[in-house]
Parts: sequence; C-alpha cells; structure tokens
Amino acid sequence: MIVDFDESEILKEKALNEKFKSAVLKDISENCKILNTDFYLDSFNYFPITMEDQTFSRLFKRQDDNSIDHIYSEYFYKNFLDNKNRFKLIKDSFVLGSSPSDNYFSNLIHFFPRIFFINENKINLSIERNLSNKFRTFIENICKIRNIEVSFNFIDDGFYNFQNSSIPQFFNINKSIKILKFFLEKILINIKVPHFKSKIYIRREDANYRKILNEADLINKLRKHNFEIINPQHFEILEQMKIFSNAEIIITPHGSNMTNIIFCKKGAKIIEISPNLNDAYEQNISTRYRNIASFLELDFNTIKADSVDVKEHSKVAKKFIHKKILENSNYYKNMIIKIGEIEKNINSL
Repeated sequence: MIVDFDESEILKEKALNEKFKSAVLKDISENCKILNTDFYLDSFNYFPITMEDQTFSRLFKRQDDNSIDHIYSEYFYKNFLDNKNRFKLIKDSFVLGSSPSDNYFSNLIHFFPRIFFINENKINLSIERNLSNKFRTFIENICKIRNIEVSFNFIDDGFYNFQNSSIPQFFNINKSIKILKFFLEKILINIKVPHFKSKIYIRREDANYRKILNEADLINKLRKHNFEIINPQHFEILEQMKIFSNAEIIITPHGSNMTNIIFCKKGAKIIEISPNLNDAYEQNISTRYRNIASFLELDFNTIKADSVDVKEHSKVAKKFIHKKILENSNYYKNMIIKIGEIEKNINSL
C-alpha cells in the first residue's frame, strides 16, 4: 500500500531525506523542500508518489481542499499497480504545474510562487497544456528577468512517470502572498500601463459564470461617480497587477481576477459583488478574498446579488465539477445586482 511520511520522518530516514533538497529565500526567511527523484504524478492533484510508494501529504496537499484520501485506498493502489507501466514518461523536468481548469487564483497562489525557488539558469517546466498563453507569457517574462532560460513540457489528463525530475512543495496562502509580493512588487515598479482613475470597476463580461446581467445599468451609475471601467482581459498579467496596485477603490464581481488585490496598497477599498454562497462546500470560496484582504489590511466589503441560472454550463466546468454542484450552486450562475445597493455603498465611501 501507499504510505505517507511527515517531515520529521523524512529527516530520520537518510535514504528518504536524500530524495529532497532545500531552497532558501534568505531575504524573506522562507524555504522550500523540493522532491528530487523519480516519481509518479497525476495532473489533477500534482501529488507525487515515489517508486517505493511513498507520499508526503504535509508537503504536497494544496490548501484548497483537494481531497487525496482516495490515494490511500486499496482500490486506488490496485489500479495504480495495474497501470503504472503504461504511464507516459517524462525525464529531467521541474514540475511547476498549473490548474487543470486554468483557474487564475490557483495558478497564481498555489503553483506559481514555487518558481522563485529555481536555482538553475536553464529549466524544463512541466505545466498543464490548457494553461492560457497569457499565463505562459507571464512565466516566461519572470524567468527572463531572473536570467532563467525556460522551455515547456505540456501535461495532459492522467498519470505520468517522471524520471530524474523535481517538484517543489506547495505553500499555504499567506506564505504564497509573501513570496509574490516580495518579488513581483519590485518588477511592477517598471511596468507601464495607461493612466486610470483611482476608482475602478473590473468587468467580468468574458467569464462563463457570475457575469452581471444588468451590468450596463451598473456601469452608467459608476461612471457618474467617476469610476473607470476596465476589462482585465485587455491587459497582460503584470499590467493587471499594476492596475490593481494603483487603485484606491475597486468594485468587482466575485472571481479569480480578485487575486490581484494582493498587490493593492494597504487600506485600499474593495467592494465584491457576490452571489449568496451558503453551502458547506462553498465556504472556502466565499471567504477566499476576504481572508486575503484581512491578511493585507485592505478595507473589504461584499454586496450580495441575486442569482440567475445559466443556459449551458462550460465544457471545463462539466469536466471538473460534479453535476449536482453545477445545478445547485450559485457560484455557477450569473447575477443581477440591485443598483441601489451599489449607490448606497458608493455614497458611504
């Protein structure tokens, strides 16, 4: 059966400890354990299993409630043994990984910060094939700034056999934010964007869910209050971060673009337009950006909107989300906002 080891057990066993190397960021006193050996890996959880059936859940379980309990079941182990000789082989790679659904929050918070623990000047990064071109360009730009020559190895669905490869541990959200701010805020100083007003509204018109159906009325009202209207899809990722860093007041529908609030100035006001998210499985999502704002001392408020069913769910959602959740959760619906609620909040700013 597959066995799990915590960090104290890794340190006690010499052979096990030799599978790991440590990278340290001295300026911010942060370190990262990197598994450096042969291992099997699935492209959903990015949870490595060594050739000796060893796992390390304390290091490789992401802080987004991704369940790995099934990996320790007899059924999984039997299926794993029956199929592992057929897993696609990848050699000499650094597994950065990315969200299977190309979710910006997960890409930026869970996967990307580990790139700063790469010490080599030439690297072959393994990422999901469906990672957006925009995020690939972002990775390339950051590596170029750090004098790292990068090439990509694309992963599809399923399990892989990695040989002579490395995968860094995952971090908790606050540690990821600390790392991102330390490196990226220095880079953002030199990023040029058009001059925008200090009050901005972030549109979500290109999204599959949580679009505001009466957004035209909302935009008319916001413009009268001197808000700039911005579609983040028109900007590269570093430009989006820069726009958030310059803003004093941000109004936005709930969505992964809100991850960029980590670059806002202390005290910036964030007004999130959100559906009612009340079920247990929605709680992590519903408090995600409020928790980030609290950690960064931002002024965060939420306006609740009414939910409206969508006619057809996206292919990505149907692939990764349970049918009952898609049908019942307000997270996978669109919204109608009471314009008076927005005006009340604006007038109180």
